[in-house]
Amino acid sequence: MFVKPHLLAACLMLAVPAALHAQTQTLEGISNVSRGAIEPVYAGNEVKGYVTYTKGDKADRKNDNYLLDFYDQDLNKVSNITLQKPAGKYSLLSNSFNGTAFAMYYYNSKDKTLELETYDTGLQKMGFKAIGDLNRMDMMVLQQSLTTQGGNNEGSSGMMAGLNLFAVPNFGFVRNSYEGMMKGFHLQMYDDKLNPRWRLSSDPKSKFYESISMTQATDKYILATILRRDGMMSKKVEAYMVAIESATGKKVLDMPVETSKTEQLSLNSFTFDPVKREFIAVGEFYKLDDKPFVNKSQGFYIKRFSEAGKPLAAKNYGWQKEVAAALPAEARASVEDGFVNYTQSIVRGSNGKTYIVAEQYKVVGDGMGIALSALGGRSSVSKGKIANMLVFALDPDYKLTDIKFYPKDPSVAVVPPGGGLMGAGLLGMYFRQSGQFDYQFTQKNDANSQFNVVYINYDKEKGEATKKIIGNVAFGDNGQFKIDKIDGTSNATSSFLYPAKPGYVMLVDYLKKEKRMGMKLVKLNI
Repeated sequence: MFVKPHLLAACLMLAVPAALHAQTQTLEGISNVSRGAIEPVYAGNEVKGYVTYTKGDKADRKNDNYLLDFYDQDLNKVSNITLQKPAGKYSLLSNSFNGTAFAMYYYNSKDKTLELETYDTGLQKMGFKAIGDLNRMDMMVLQQSLTTQGGNNEGSSGMMAGLNLFAVPNFGFVRNSYEGMMKGFHLQMYDDKLNPRWRLSSDPKSKFYESISMTQATDKYILATILRRDGMMSKKVEAYMVAIESATGKKVLDMPVETSKTEQLSLNSFTFDPVKREFIAVGEFYKLDDKPFVNKSQGFYIKRFSEAGKPLAAKNYGWQKEVAAALPAEARASVEDGFVNYTQSIVRGSNGKTYIVAEQYKVVGDGMGIALSALGGRSSVSKGKIANMLVFALDPDYKLTDIKFYPKDPSVAVVPPGGGLMGAGLLGMYFRQSGQFDYQFTQKNDANSQFNVVYINYDKEKGEATKKIIGNVAFGDNGQFKIDKIDGTSNATSSFLYPAKPGYVMLVDYLKKEKRMGMKLVKLNI
């Protein structure tokens, strides 16, 4: 979320002066909360507040209370309202903020409609829109999301599927939907008052089946990845880099990352550098006769493209050459063991250096899945194993100068049926969208001179209960890499981690039996 500094200043004037140093908040009577119900509010790169949307106690026999609260960076409550909805009929799909408006995206099971509501930063209602006549595929995706995640839509059991509302700073919100049995997609842009701005759809004459995943909103573009198959049952899926002009909905870039027939690549990350005005693709490269994920990759690559889509530069970093020369000895075993790297974030420092944050994972056989499959079940015969964190440092000329390796205990990820055939990049995207990686977020200051990579390690010491350790890797223009670890273990029903003001993270614990949600700022030691 991004908020204009002058808007935020106006909102924060409403904060209660006596609570200037809150640092913690406890909400009672909260009957349900999900990760997506809490969103950080940004001014520039830094967190300046939060908006929370939680389900409270019943208003009466027929209605539920929903609480919309706005907090400053120190967790002082700035403003709040209570919304009433018919009891048991509404599920929150997402909660987002685009710098000028908050948007709530619901499913109304009574009327079988999707509903959108927007509010300004003073929590005054701006717009409402109900969307009915949902097609069969939209309903299938919706029910899948509600069943899998209990209504918060954070990841689904289908490949890249989901109904989402994507915030676009200064322009509005984009809603996605589906055509036929995943034959194509539709994107609808709304302004802050939910008036339609533009619509973009798959070409109905195309031979491909395609779905879209929006990943980033810049000052000018919406970035996305489109997955294309030449048939509904085709196992070959190709990833295309897509850039859409936010103001008009016009596609200005739609191309595969492979720009020649001599390349065999996976696409892990597609971003935009606002300083150099370049699109950047990162993934792994393979021999031409290899299959991504079945065979080991030869290394990773970085490709850069102009705003017009013209290739500017491409560089490969081979495991046995460039990477081996910089790879710490303790990291070599994981590469030999078949782990691949998924790019979680790419940041550029004010010193011109580029840092690639990656997390390792691989697919292994799942004994229970194999047994159920043999009995005719639909379970996956594979499971994912999430492992270590790495930070790759490149100089302004993209020469690899350093690799930092941060080991952590492996955690298990669920692979959907047929997921072992997705390929490394696509399976990594699935793990990312379904929230199964341990990486949480990357924080950076406004000067782009200091970065903090935050992740969770589920520490499993023999004979002891598993501990939830918050890991923080700090690095930047001073050339130093430091690691900090904080014990975040609790008896909470569920807990979530969020970015916070410089030097802090925010930890949220929810106790279902007590109907209590606690929010606290945790100071980083570096």
